[in-house]
Amino acid sequence: MIMILYEAKSASRNGGKVARKDGRYQVWEVKCLKEGQRIFLKSLDAKGAINICQDKDNIINVMVEGNRAMHVEKLLRERNIIYQVTVTDTTGKFGPPYRVKSPSLIVNRHKSPSKGIMDWKDFYPLETINKFLDSLEKHFPSICTVSVMGTSVEGRDIKLLKISNSDASNTAVWLDGAIHAREWISTAVVTYIADHIAKHFDTLSTSITNKDWYLVPVVNPDGYHHSHAVDRMWRKNRARFGNTITGVDLNRNFGNNWGRSGGNEFSSGDPNHINYRGFEPFSEPESAAIKDLILYSGTPFKIFLTFHAYSEVISFPWCYTADPCPDYVNLLEGGTVMAKAIYDTNGRMYKVGNFKDIMYYASGTSIDWSYGTARIPFSYLVELRSKQDKFVLPKDQIEDTCKEALNGVKALAEFVDKKKCLNCDVYTSKKVR
Repeated sequence: MIMILYEAKSASRNGGKVARKDGRYQVWEVKCLKEGQRIFLKSLDAKGAINICQDKDNIINVMVEGNRAMHVEKLLRERNIIYQVTVTDTTGKFGPPYRVKSPSLIVNRHKSPSKGIMDWKDFYPLETINKFLDSLEKHFPSICTVSVMGTSVEGRDIKLLKISNSDASNTAVWLDGAIHAREWISTAVVTYIADHIAKHFDTLSTSITNKDWYLVPVVNPDGYHHSHAVDRMWRKNRARFGNTITGVDLNRNFGNNWGRSGGNEFSSGDPNHINYRGFEPFSEPESAAIKDLILYSGTPFKIFLTFHAYSEVISFPWCYTADPCPDYVNLLEGGTVMAKAIYDTNGRMYKVGNFKDIMYYASGTSIDWSYGTARIPFSYLVELRSKQDKFVLPKDQIEDTCKEALNGVKALAEFVDKKKCLNCDVYTSKKVR
């Protein structure tokens, strides 16, 4: 159970107690019946919306400041998390909640900046991202092409930007963001890189122009929209299980070692779990769209970069095992090149290593699939800023994060041209799971 403070204009249905409006705290006792509920509560604590004071068995004691509580109450009810108000008036003897300089849980739609569509001084909703991609195609038609590579569970377009000089000898680079909806900085980074390459293509080095760039800023448009409009901390897509929207973790839905046995950290078969893998590999249209485009594009991909938040690491396969992948040394060297470029930009230190060693076990991930099945030799999952602010990166750090990531990508693009492409087989007809 969890204790939470909340503000209300009338008596709570959970005990008839009324929260104060003067900034004091109220305590709730909430019962976590499922591991996914516990993870969700910890995400609220990390966000600063609540303060977990005690966690024992299935009971968690939490405090919430009055002006946050109505929304937290709504989030718990939507997930069928049982709670009871136990203390209605406390000055916070457990200590006040941790605060971060970040957006609130409920985020209003942004208006585009008056000058230009995006300026990387804010996080923008889906429609602004899509308009931005269309604007690049309009202003740079000789190198930029926007297409719809698939549609989401709820029917939204998954937009892809390709930047290319149409040289048949080019290899390809894949960059994606927002496979996890709440990781907004990943979308900012992919759009920033797209903007830089499109606007400066003629003056960039050969290591950039000798590649076709495939950029998908929002892999998970339904979840991304939901995180802007309703629930800032939403992670999964918006798939239904029965009549309930539970969502699937798209980064557990890829075919390589999908559903591998292990704890819930690998992946979960529980639709309510934050790492729910779906009912089969590529069950979700969002992950299936990535598979189909890469395997049947006719272009040999040499780099696969998927951006996440917030651990500040550059990781590579494998995720499902501690065993090193065949190209461990090359991947470690490439990741180190990226990390050095990032450090040289802003002094930020990113850890480099295989995913399991520096993160945790996970199965059905996109980089295990891109490396192990699609045979993209330089496959990386990059966790962006920030370990301090977690998913709610302050707006004044957006542009710095984008700049350091851009320089890391540039350094990797130069590095891979010096290495032999070991796994660049192009799939043209055979479907691969």
